[in-house]
Amino acid sequence: MGQDYSYTQPSESVYYGLGNSVDSVFSETEDLIRRDQAEISANNARAAAQYPPQPEVEFGFPQTCYCGRKPHLATSKSMNDLGRRYYTCESVDDGECHVWKWWDVALMEEMRARDVHVLQLAEKVDNLSLLTDYETEQKVIRLEKLVSDLGKEKSRFGNGFEGFVGVAVIVLVSICMLLMFK
Repeated sequence: MGQDYSYTQPSESVYYGLGNSVDSVFSETEDLIRRDQAEISANNARAAAQYPPQPEVEFGFPQTCYCGRKPHLATSKSMNDLGRRYYTCESVDDGECHVWKWWDVALMEEMRARDVHVLQLAEKVDNLSLLTDYETEQKVIRLEKLVSDLGKEKSRFGNGFEGFVGVAVIVLVSICMLLMFK
């Protein structure tokens, strides 16, 4: 039992003491590494090709790669996905960011999008047929009313016309009789 299990932080240890020459060498080396990384990052930022902003390949078949080229289908040769097809870019070996997507995943996404589109169109057709039925009903009602109004006008006109013709016939018959008996 009398063993000491105490632990000290590296900063408190003799090997990592403050002002030690070993510590100053490490900080100089780290400082040089940071400067080199900053210089490399600045050079890469200037030398990297600036592609126009492209939409991410979120769903469906990729139409254009990030570099602007058209993606093509390739076949996987890895043991895990042997023979599986995928979209990629011809320039994939240049070290830049290019499109890559499994063909079957893209196909399923396209099919889901088409299903949603077909359902939306079916809903629109149903709405149009309901509106059309309502509009047709309204047109039939207006036509029936118009026919009814025309029938009433015709009957009034017919009665008036029949009366006029009747009076005209009586007047003509009387004129004819007067002329005959004179």
